[in-house]
Amino acid sequence: MESGSGLGTMTNHRLDAKRIAPRLKTARIGRRLLVLDEVDSTNEYALGVLAPREELAADGMVVFAEHQTAGRGRLGRTWHSPRGASLAMTVLLCESQLPPSPVRLVMAGGVAVAKAVASTTDVEPVIRWPNDVYVGPKKLAGILVEARSVGTVSWAMAVGIGLNCLQQAGHFPPDLRDRATSLELESKHAIDREAVAVAVMNELDVLVRRDSSVSDAALVDQWRARSADLGTRVTLRENGQTYSGIILDVHPQSGLLLQLDTGARRHFDPATTSREG
Repeated sequence: MESGSGLGTMTNHRLDAKRIAPRLKTARIGRRLLVLDEVDSTNEYALGVLAPREELAADGMVVFAEHQTAGRGRLGRTWHSPRGASLAMTVLLCESQLPPSPVRLVMAGGVAVAKAVASTTDVEPVIRWPNDVYVGPKKLAGILVEARSVGTVSWAMAVGIGLNCLQQAGHFPPDLRDRATSLELESKHAIDREAVAVAVMNELDVLVRRDSSVSDAALVDQWRARSADLGTRVTLRENGQTYSGIILDVHPQSGLLLQLDTGARRHFDPATTSREG
């Protein structure tokens, strides 16, 4: 949505790769930074343009966009944000062999965003399965992981992150105003998008760098510490069927573990699962 007050001030603070790069403390992420004024989707640009052109050399590249004309979320859903209001970014990871588990990357993205927000603002977000970061009952951010075969030697993995930063309530569509929020709305202080972007990349790099010491078990512990879901009752939809039960745990390879009302236990993959309510 691009109507409402405040949009002029947003465009005065365009992300600047030259300011961001010196603040990074990363080994893999941010080798090259690209800030686009407008693009259809940062994930699509990373997978459809950068990865085919660069192949393995694209590993660690990060694409930001001030505005996405066809931003998307999971399961084909659209993602809206005024120009300059959010962090719309994609971290591109390229592998010469099999890529890492998409479930692990979704979890890593959620943990990185939650930790970055907590360290750079006075906002304390929580992670909500399958791919969202919330403040209270309202969505603050989402993570979309997509993979694509590139050439004959590598796989490209796009870790897309959409984080609401500067939106006011009127910037959200009417049907989302009671379900979406931004750092601007939740914080008592001014929001620095570049500081948040740096923190997201630094936190994510710890989890995905090639020499990372963060095991699956350690990642699960970090996810649990920030989860709003453990022990709660949910209804999930997968392949047209609904499943209700209690969330028991999550695993970076097999996904969410649910204790179904039938008494059985079942794992759910975030790529094919949606949450009702």
